[in-house]
Amino acid sequence: MLLTREPVLRKFWYPVAFASVVTTGPVARRLLGEDLVLWQTGEGVSVAIDRCPHRDAKLSAGWLGADCRLVCPYHGWEYGPDGRALRIPQLLPGTPLPPRAALRQVQSAVRYGIVWVCLEEEPLGQVPQIPEYDREGWRVIPEYEWIFDCSAAHLIENNFDLAHIAFVHRNTFGNPARPEVPALDLVRTSYGFQMDSLVPVENRHGSDENTERITTSELHLPFHGVIRIGYPDGLMHIMFKGCCPEDDRRTRLLQFVVRNDREEDAPAADILDFDNRVEAEDQAILATVPADYPLNLSDNVHIKCDRSSIELRRLYAELLAGRWHPSLGGPAVVH
Repeated sequence: MLLTREPVLRKFWYPVAFASVVTTGPVARRLLGEDLVLWQTGEGVSVAIDRCPHRDAKLSAGWLGADCRLVCPYHGWEYGPDGRALRIPQLLPGTPLPPRAALRQVQSAVRYGIVWVCLEEEPLGQVPQIPEYDREGWRVIPEYEWIFDCSAAHLIENNFDLAHIAFVHRNTFGNPARPEVPALDLVRTSYGFQMDSLVPVENRHGSDENTERITTSELHLPFHGVIRIGYPDGLMHIMFKGCCPEDDRRTRLLQFVVRNDREEDAPAADILDFDNRVEAEDQAILATVPADYPLNLSDNVHIKCDRSSIELRRLYAELLAGRWHPSLGGPAVVH
């Protein structure tokens, strides 16, 4: 199934860009097949469909004019924070502007230093909650925006799949000689599901010593993950993974890390380098999967350790059938 064509997915919030890249000029992004333009208005970030209503030019190819107005590169029309035209150079001063000279704006918000977008007026679900982000004693490490040549469903599934670590990440923290996947607990929640696991790994950020990861992974429908990794010495490494589905074959991953240590304990540059290598390993394997994401469980072979993949497919099937809503979530143990 080509999930990104399903209308219900337009009702969720998606991370489309780090706010830090929306500064000096308009930025182009794509979400569920819609081309978007983001620009800094001085009051915040505005987001609209990337099309000038005059002659269809992409506004992301334009620039910011006086008072942070978005200027169309084709005929110089200028738009304000609410998307309405404020100046049409071809009209004499004082001439009324056409009431339809306005952009089709979409809902947006900035949270965790990220611009979030919902394409529908009434969102289904919320932006994931990460209370440690603003908490004293924790530091935030913004990471990157990676492009994956795969569907968002395949990408987020990969982040909850423990069995691939030993092989795909054999050059970073996995070991093919230890492919066993320990038992895990999986519980339905109001936002998707929560998975608890303990996995031996070869090393961690900033250390080459064998250790284990005690992990609580939250799947936030449709395509986001909050992964809390604890180590025996008390270190907590929290990863936010937000998938922005551009279309059925291309997904933008936005990631940041929150940790309870200090820069002198593990330099941010080392953490960024490690995660960049890990994501490159995932990029290579996920580029080989098809755009279609089967929801029928009989279309794939599943084994005991595939519980998260099975549950993900069940959730998507319920969502598309109109049987899932945040108010209907867990807590029920999934067998």
